[in-house]
Amino acid sequence: MEKDQKTVIIETAIEAEKETLRTYIKSAIKISNTLGKNMFLKLALDELNHREILEKALKNMLEGGICKFPEVPKNDVIKIVPDIENEIKESIHLGQDDLTVLRIAQKVEQNGIDYYKDCVKNSWDEESKNMFSYLVKMEEEHHSLIQMQIDYIEGTGYWLGLREFTLDD
Repeated sequence: MEKDQKTVIIETAIEAEKETLRTYIKSAIKISNTLGKNMFLKLALDELNHREILEKALKNMLEGGICKFPEVPKNDVIKIVPDIENEIKESIHLGQDDLTVLRIAQKVEQNGIDYYKDCVKNSWDEESKNMFSYLVKMEEEHHSLIQMQIDYIEGTGYWLGLREFTLDD
């Protein structure tokens, strides 16, 4: 793969992270529930972190020709999952506008997942493969967090796609 193609792939990913960051900030403003606002703000911070990872990798590649995957600290998304579960039990019922915002955010995450999976398939070395694999994992976690909110709003008895209870219990 030519260096120019590698640069385009990473620059495209950087722009996608910037756009997702903007989307999450706008979503945090639009959504009525405090829990949803906090989730979108935390997701926005994650997207900012993803962009910084990609920018460092691009800089390393342009300076030395190697796409060096920078060290990444434990992600905040993992830490907030238990808090979200407790807050959802205590929070008020969310409205349909919130559901629309969440579905849009979920589509954004799915697009990111698809893009980064394609980057993994087309990665040019082990470092770039590790970086894009990490980003796939993070976007999948975001998708799951958003699904938790959607399941709660819809009140269908499902949590992350799994039935919470049955009438036979």
